[in-house]
Amino acid sequence: MHTAYISHISHITSFALALTVLNKEKEEQQIFDLASGGFESTVRLAKSSPDMWVPIFRQNRLNVLDVLSEHLRQLQHMKDVLEQEDYPAFHQLIEQANLIRKILK
Repeated sequence: MHTAYISHISHITSFALALTVLNKEKEEQQIFDLASGGFESTVRLAKSSPDMWVPIFRQNRLNVLDVLSEHLRQLQHMKDVLEQEDYPAFHQLIEQANLIRKILK
């Protein structure tokens, strides 16, 4: 379970973000021109080999599904708050996320 939280969800998120950008932005030059360090850092894992990751996801499938469900729940909550234009609540969510600093220094 811990590996699913620490490693596997990061890879799935990176793969999904890369697919999102590739589906939304049809002009590769725009991706190149607009990509900043943050984007490059976030999608770096999307360059990982499917030959390596599919077996990992298969082996840890149940834990990955559990973590992915929670991740989707968090994304949906953030989407809902943003749709409601509840910026104080959005600010609070980001502050809560910032608590990861205490763990990762």
